[in-house]
Amino acid sequence: MSTERIPSKARIRLAPSYWLHDFVVPFSEDIQPASLFLRNRHYLVVDIETQKIAQDVGGWAHIDKLGVSVACAFDSKTGEFLSYRENELDRLQKLCRERLVVGYNIIGFDLKVLSAYGFDSKKYDVFDMMLDIEQASGWRYVKLDSIAKCTLGTAKSADGLQAVEWYKRGEIEKIIEYCIKDVEITRDVFVYGMKHGHIKLSKSEDKIVTVPIQWT
Repeated sequence: MSTERIPSKARIRLAPSYWLHDFVVPFSEDIQPASLFLRNRHYLVVDIETQKIAQDVGGWAHIDKLGVSVACAFDSKTGEFLSYRENELDRLQKLCRERLVVGYNIIGFDLKVLSAYGFDSKKYDVFDMMLDIEQASGWRYVKLDSIAKCTLGTAKSADGLQAVEWYKRGEIEKIIEYCIKDVEITRDVFVYGMKHGHIKLSKSEDKIVTVPIQWT
């Protein structure tokens, strides 16, 4: 299996705060995602499982109707893994206001589903690993499972479709176990990226690509 390294790029994204002052050079808090990490001492890795699949609600344009079966999180402040059922999501919402919210495709999926429960992503500091990896690598739609296998040698134990079937059968504890495992994998990829300044991914079985990232 061959290994390739994508050249590091200088990637600067300006936060809205940059346009509120008259200085040409941005301050550290004006630069994203660096400003997100500077503002937040602790982070919350979040993942959800749904009650339905997209075809049940008329397609991906209506994912806010999918419903949450379970939401799980890792809190870096306490080192705890947390789980919330549908009637407990207000507790997760409180933590989201107090931490940097981290996830994989969390902007395009998790937070959109959670919006039906009063979650407003505009009120949180959110770091979407998938979007940052897409910008760094130039590759779109790379699955977290692929990144975890290449970077950590770890694979997911099931998938979202299986979790929906568990929900239909009332097997909530199985969903919690699976969702926490997903959170753990997401957390481990995030921590690896912070420590090493890169992650690894693959689009074919015979080539692994090392992608420089800036998560500090």
